Amino acid sequence: MSPGSWAGVPAAWKGRSPEAWARRLGVPLLELHGRLPSTSCRLRELVSKGVAPMTAIVAGAQTEGRGRGGTRWHSADDSGLWISLLLPVEPAGMSGAVPLAVGVATARALERAGGGGASVALKWPNDLLIGDRKVAGILCEAVALGPERVGGGVIVGIGVNLRLPRGGLPPDLLSAAAFLEEVRGRDVTEPELARLLVEELQRWAHPAPSALSPGLREEWEARDRLRGARVLCDRGVTGMARGISEDGGLEVACPGGVVVVRSGSVRLAAPGASPALHSTSTFES
Repeated sequence: MSPGSWAGVPAAWKGRSPEAWARRLGVPLLELHGRLPSTSCRLRELVSKGVAPMTAIVAGAQTEGRGRGGTRWHSADDSGLWISLLLPVEPAGMSGAVPLAVGVATARALERAGGGGASVALKWPNDLLIGDRKVAGILCEAVALGPERVGGGVIVGIGVNLRLPRGGLPPDLLSAAAFLEEVRGRDVTEPELARLLVEELQRWAHPAPSALSPGLREEWEARDRLRGARVLCDRGVTGMARGISEDGGLEVACPGGVVVVRSGSVRLAAPGASPALHSTSTFES
């Protein structure tokens, strides 16, 4: 690409062609966009036409990144890594272990990008925290592959806060957000983090797991932010979080017994120091 061709490319990705970046990341196809409504929506368009697993879409900003319940994920210009990738799944379809595997892979990538230091906590089902503040979120959506709709896949949307947007954030979002560069005390570029993320996804989520392996369970439990906490689920279940079930659900000990929550959002039942731990919004790219 000539220097005049970089206008629609996010700043951190300028200097190499998308093909060169794809080779560096180890993905078959990479699209780079300065701005998109949603990286996952763009990937869904490509999947309907037929693309290979690990195809990736990156945007410098998203205008319609959203959370569950219609809440918005703030995806400002050049302030984070906004990326969606395609994972293959077994014929039986996406299991509850898939979001956990993607969460572990993302947490490990963030920890590696920071060169050690504080670990990243996981809040079921798909939030990543540093301390009590949200640094990243994921969303996994099942999709049929190709125009013939043969086989299945998972579109994985991942959003990571790298740095405070130039225009700042509303006070309620700022109080709940963590920024990787601020926490780590060093620059973390979008391509650097994307490369680490692809490596960890290849290890933990490619192909997407049909069940929790002992290693995946160990990695999740080491970072489980909710275990031992009193939680309130959006289906009205309140109790003590006991950890993860074999199929990836959240086990909650209630007065009438143990309930396994397999969908929806969770918040701490008692107020605490950070809105990030009480928010029911989760990332959707």
